Amino acid sequence: MRTLTFWCGIAAALLCGLVDPVWGYGAVFVLAAVQLSMLGAAGDSVFLLIHYTVVLIYFSLAPAMQIAADVDFWEVGILGSAAHTQALMLLLLYMAGVEAARLGMPAQPPARALRGADRGAGVAHPFLLLLSCSLAAFAALFIRPDLNFVARGVVADDDSLPIDFIVYSTIPKLVVLMCFVALAIHAVRQRTLGAWCAAGLAFALAALAANPVNTARQIILIGLLPLLIHAIARSHRWTLAAVVFGAIAGLGPVLNLISRDAMWGAGLESFPFSQDFDAMFVIAGLLERAPSPDAGLGRYLLSAVSFFLPRDLKMFPGFDPLGWSAVAANFSQRNLSLPPFATAYFDFGLLGPALLGLAISAGFRWVDRIVDPRRALTATYLCALVMLAAYVPFMRGPILGWGPFAASGLIAALVAGSLSSWFRRTVHIPVREAVRETGAEPALDAARAGAPAA
Repeated sequence: MRTLTFWCGIAAALLCGLVDPVWGYGAVFVLAAVQLSMLGAAGDSVFLLIHYTVVLIYFSLAPAMQIAADVDFWEVGILGSAAHTQALMLLLLYMAGVEAARLGMPAQPPARALRGADRGAGVAHPFLLLLSCSLAAFAALFIRPDLNFVARGVVADDDSLPIDFIVYSTIPKLVVLMCFVALAIHAVRQRTLGAWCAAGLAFALAALAANPVNTARQIILIGLLPLLIHAIARSHRWTLAAVVFGAIAGLGPVLNLISRDAMWGAGLESFPFSQDFDAMFVIAGLLERAPSPDAGLGRYLLSAVSFFLPRDLKMFPGFDPLGWSAVAANFSQRNLSLPPFATAYFDFGLLGPALLGLAISAGFRWVDRIVDPRRALTATYLCALVMLAAYVPFMRGPILGWGPFAASGLIAALVAGSLSSWFRRTVHIPVREAVRETGAEPALDAARAGAPAA
């Protein structure tokens, strides 16, 4: 039923968009809200839950209201309806690709209950290791305090700054955050005073490390969203969607105002006209104001994901859509956010967004099988949570440096997950429980019933 509703909704959004792009984006808003309401079972895809929440935030209501109010960004001016309609078509193709990868996918089985060993018996050592790792990562932030405790906007003339930022800021901050996530999960499972104290101290370190004055919000998002996904993705679907929507649509512009605008004199308009929600406007602006490029055959995407590298190491620098002369001539800013499905369009034409959605959704089918709040806390499990969290900034656009944030989050998840399970003590399972788990209990009972009495 959910799949049929989606394909009917995507057709309706297509027809509405051909009439008026405002109506098309309005139909996408309704479609995403309906899909969220139908993803209510415990076995449903967590990826689809995150996907439709992101669509609601960046790609439905905001562009509809922007187009209706004739809002323009970056001194580009008013764009024509044809460009907005074409941008909407790219979004619909990407959404269709995401759902196409779910066709024929069997329902997710109910999550299994944790065994004693999976609960992390004897987790005193992981507590100490995680807390020590968090302290060490926090101390590493003081190696380059100019990158971590100075207001955003001060840029040094240092060719190695991108690498320094990753090594001395992005990775340490995400290690602190992921250690807190791991300790918080342990504390909820163990419910001991020592566990709660360790989690509380880790939270204090995370709050200091990921302060909004100088930390990119992608770090906070990738670092803390995994805890919310673990806690409420399977049981309180609407709660997770509402928290993510409220944090980005409401809290995001506020943090932007604190960290950048209030200190540097830039103005910030309220949602949905904030620059945080210009993604579809940028797509339409490129389609209308820039010449049609040659097919990149994947090189535009690789160039976008490698944006964080120094210019000498950047992959395919000539295939950076935001480096075109037409962009410099039409946009007052070049550090723009370009969603990856638009970059895929420059690579492969109209087939590109659908293929990208198909590939990403197929990959997240594997991630969905891993995400289980009752699963043992391992590096694989934490990496799956980070991948789901990293999908939010990825959809907005890797041009903003999604690559280092996602890679640093995965490194932090590997560290925290490894420390969580390093000293897990093996717990011997009683024979009856072991037989029950293997499904051999009926045969054992029958054998016992036929055995002669002692």
